[in-house]
Amino acid sequence: MSSLYWDDFQRRTIETAGAIKSKTLPPVRRVAVFITDRCNFKCSYCNHNGKETLSEQQFQNICEKYGSTAIIHITGGEPSVVPWLYPFLESEKNKYRFNLNTNAYITPPYNAVRRLKISLDSCYPGEWNKLVGVPGAWNRVVENIKESSKYTIVSVTCVLTRENYIDAPKFALWTKENLPDIYALFFSTYKGNNPKFKFTKNSASTFFSTVLPTLKKQLGSESLNLLEETLDEKIRIMEGIRFPENTTNKLCYLSMSERVISPTGQEYTCSHLYRDKVYSNTFQKHPKCSYGCNRRLVKFNEEVEKLLEE
Repeated sequence: MSSLYWDDFQRRTIETAGAIKSKTLPPVRRVAVFITDRCNFKCSYCNHNGKETLSEQQFQNICEKYGSTAIIHITGGEPSVVPWLYPFLESEKNKYRFNLNTNAYITPPYNAVRRLKISLDSCYPGEWNKLVGVPGAWNRVVENIKESSKYTIVSVTCVLTRENYIDAPKFALWTKENLPDIYALFFSTYKGNNPKFKFTKNSASTFFSTVLPTLKKQLGSESLNLLEETLDEKIRIMEGIRFPENTTNKLCYLSMSERVISPTGQEYTCSHLYRDKVYSNTFQKHPKCSYGCNRRLVKFNEEVEKLLEE
């Protein structure tokens, strides 16, 4: 399970099992900070909205509480709209380990973060500028991806919708040819209910029968692994990432070594549940968990269980 994409998985598996056996909690190794609800894009498919933003003092307190042992993974909303954030990351880069999710319209502080995950959904500038509602955005984002890739680990994430899935192989090929220094290309799926973007049975069937075989040929090993762990059944592209085998009568061992911080400073235990507006403070699985984890995260829980049985 070693990968530059996920953080400390092998180490966290051993720590988690050991802590449970000794009736303690494992160290927190990843803190997902949803630093703001605001965004400088107006993506047509986005259901996220709000105005809350974490204060600089709150963020500093989080770093001081967890940063000596955990990766601070910053997401949103769009983090770059928080005016104090990028200067803070630059000033504290040698003290803490930062990861950052961004749309990269504003140049990311690539020298201050260990990993960048940048959103880009199309290789067609006009279509993408219209999608995000900002003229000229595509050129700025692509240039920032190219520049950032020279200095840190950069992954590009593309949201597949009913509108753009046919072009996924073209996008992957374009990425390989024009963004050769990125670490991985990750495809997620639209999780809302807008019929313009939501997959139907027919479009899901077309994706698996026609698009997916071609797409796989365009991907490097890590990108291919991520794709196969995330989109391996039709139901998952139609209803988000669904795992009916995740029973709710078990603990989620993954959440034991993670924390989630909301833009108001509230602390929770699962970023997937938080995304689905379930604000959990326990490590117990929830019915919504069946929509959250990909195969790699499910595997983490299974490996902890095996160690606990030894």
